[in-house]
Amino acid sequence: MIGQLLPLPIAGALSSVPIAAVLTLLLGGRGLGPAVLFAVGSVTGVFVVTVAATALLGRVLVVDLPATASPGLGLGECLLGVVSVLAAGVVFRRPATAGPSRTSALLTAAVGTVRPAVALAVGAVLALRPKALLLASGVGIVLAPAELPAVPSTVLVGASTLLMTATVTGPIVFALVGGEPARADLERFRTWLRHNSRAVTVVVLVLVGAVLVGDGLGRL
Repeated sequence: MIGQLLPLPIAGALSSVPIAAVLTLLLGGRGLGPAVLFAVGSVTGVFVVTVAATALLGRVLVVDLPATASPGLGLGECLLGVVSVLAAGVVFRRPATAGPSRTSALLTAAVGTVRPAVALAVGAVLALRPKALLLASGVGIVLAPAELPAVPSTVLVGASTLLMTATVTGPIVFALVGGEPARADLERFRTWLRHNSRAVTVVVLVLVGAVLVGDGLGRL
């Protein structure tokens, strides 16, 4: 179970949009408060969406399906994987730009001007992005048919959430521990991310697609 789940939160952790948003908040000169609230909203949103996806898939789509051999469930995973790879192809074929995408640029610019309380809501809403929903569905497809007890299932979802949001909470911890000298490192990382966000997105989508297709074929 852990082996099937692990690649999905790792892929989620590499998502460039929430990373760019938290870096904007950290480097915006308004202290750690807005960034911390954004991270709280992000962790909460990812956890709630993953729990909802697992419950939906468990009670509606995969009721009474075995956790191992299940053609229907395997085909569902393969379909999600193909969608992810096709999305990677669409992103890859877009014209290359010198910076982040227009959507990412607008989002990070807006985040840098919002009130701290709004940063909390923005962090939660980002869990509803298509890529985040795809990852939550992948986690749900792995967990739902296993029919684990409530405590182990909650622990797995919680661990998955913490890993998936590690690249949001990590820069905050780095800034808190490193102080002012850490600011230069974070600025360099933000510059790198601006120029490589498309490549990161393609890698994440391909990774997610490969994991889902591989797991789906194993259920057939």
